[in-house]
Amino acid sequence: MFGTRRTTIFFATDIHGSERCFMKFINSAKFYGANVLILGGDITGKALIPIVRDGHHSRYRATFLGERVTLESEEAVAAFERQVRHAGAYPFRTTAEELATLESDRTLVDRLFTRLMVESVQRWCELAEERLRGSGVRCFIDAGNDDEPEIVEVLKQASYVEMPEGRVVLIDDEHEMVSAGFANLTPWQAPRDIPDEELGRFIESMACQVQHPERAVFNVHVPPYGSGLDTAPLLDEQLKPVVVGGEIATGPVGSKAVRTMIERFQPLVSLHGHVHESRAVSKIGRTTCINPGSEYGDGHLRAALVTLKGPKLLSYQLITG
Repeated sequence: MFGTRRTTIFFATDIHGSERCFMKFINSAKFYGANVLILGGDITGKALIPIVRDGHHSRYRATFLGERVTLESEEAVAAFERQVRHAGAYPFRTTAEELATLESDRTLVDRLFTRLMVESVQRWCELAEERLRGSGVRCFIDAGNDDEPEIVEVLKQASYVEMPEGRVVLIDDEHEMVSAGFANLTPWQAPRDIPDEELGRFIESMACQVQHPERAVFNVHVPPYGSGLDTAPLLDEQLKPVVVGGEIATGPVGSKAVRTMIERFQPLVSLHGHVHESRAVSKIGRTTCINPGSEYGDGHLRAALVTLKGPKLLSYQLITG
């Protein structure tokens, strides 16, 4: 006997370190009345921003988004650090000597980058717990293909946030969820790219355990191939856009294995990301497939609000906050 209550999911993805987008994600539970939050992967940033002490103990200089700034006080430095984190990068205070050492040793840069990423995700997990504990809201955060393996361990160790990848999770009394943050091989050789066949086997290992596929949610980072959720510029061997007739050529870049798994198991809804510019909704058989897209660089949180009730998808809405 299944229940009759509604479950409202707020799904976002690909925020790439933007703390502004993450705070919007956490606050969305109250704003939209969602009782399940899902952040679908690629949660970490891609850039380090040094803030260099400039002789005087309280004066610093930095360059961000092509603009050089001088920061004359602790308050100014703190405000600049918030600006950088909101945009998805990692600020760090340093000296000219330390920066020169970093620039000459890639290993030191990689260690610093990993440490700042880990600290950021740990802080986010603590913020989620602080804002949501006692609310009854479930908060699932997955790692994407761009995220380093260390981030997976941080999420698994969180006390409130749930890392759903690799297992079947009940998000309420009757809807099971299968999650995979890996992607089929990309030109950028991201940390969690894997062969498409391996991705298919990984999803299949979970989907075979689902008791009621017709009520299930697939939370799979990469979209299904040829679904309209995976349309992106095509690249040549030098990773430059292919131009045909004076225009940039586009085509499907998603996973054929993901499409096969959706066709086979026909979940109620499948949630995807990965291809930022391919914000769309499509149907594969009875499954409604959604990619809300990503616009994290401007601080905009693109998301999908999805309401389920038993075997029915009552509604879905693509939103930007």
